[in-house]
Amino acid sequence: MAELTKYIIFEINRERFAINIQQVRSIEKMPELTTMPQMPESMKGIFELRGAITPVIDLKEKLNMGQANNDEETRVLILTIDDKPLGVIVDKATEVVDIDADTIEPPPEMAAGVDREYITGVANQEDQLIVILDLDRVLYYDDYNVS
Repeated sequence: MAELTKYIIFEINRERFAINIQQVRSIEKMPELTTMPQMPESMKGIFELRGAITPVIDLKEKLNMGQANNDEETRVLILTIDDKPLGVIVDKATEVVDIDADTIEPPPEMAAGVDREYITGVANQEDQLIVILDLDRVLYYDDYNVS
């Protein structure tokens, strides 16, 4: 029996990335952000979502892939990191897919310009490569703690 896991597929610079759907609380349109003094460079600000102050970071910038777009397709994935909400800006969120664990290959030395330590693996879905990110390694909530 194949072990299928649901992933959210999103794009950064037209590259396809995935994260486990269990890490995602919601997908939101780009909110109006409030900036704070001395924020980490990749943090773009904070906003209130359902009563919780939520820091938002630019995932593209965090991965050294440029800076986020801010257009109609730009989305903020609201994640749970260390039991707290954290938003990450992506160029667009495209779909939810089931990926068979057997189809996930270990990451190559360099994948899509992203440090290998941030990558769980690479899946081939319908002849398209999807880089699966390990967001716990990419994001440390303490780096963005606003309380």
